[in-house]
Amino acid sequence: MKKIVTTFTSCLLFTTAYSQVPFVTYEAVPQPDISIPRIEPFRINAYSIPNVKVVSSDIITANALCIPTEGESFTLGTKIMIRKLSNGMTTLGLIGIKQGKQWNSLDEITLISISNAISQAKSKEEKDTWLSMSDFSYLAILGKDCMLLFK
Repeated sequence: MKKIVTTFTSCLLFTTAYSQVPFVTYEAVPQPDISIPRIEPFRINAYSIPNVKVVSSDIITANALCIPTEGESFTLGTKIMIRKLSNGMTTLGLIGIKQGKQWNSLDEITLISISNAISQAKSKEEKDTWLSMSDFSYLAILGKDCMLLFK
């Protein structure tokens, strides 16, 4: 019993003595002079998005020369979406391929202009590669194994 009272008293004295020692000293921190501009709700500055709309669109069918990485080249029926935009540009996208008698739709693949690719070529080898395809107007890449060339 005496041991319990002694232990309790020593714990009480230790706690009292320990609580007298400050752990953290607080210093007066000056308030910074910051002014936050007031923003009206729903009037946040946003980047302007060009106001370009599709003026007209049409779907045409065309044959393309399919050049696989291995094997013989062959002709393939394709569906192409032509969009005329309000800024005067025209976009072409491959949206379907005919396999046998059935049309299979694709996620739209943008056709690349070969003449633009020639003008943007950075090396002579790259330019020569594009020039070898200059009999065609556009190309599309299907995965890793196939390239379609359009007249």
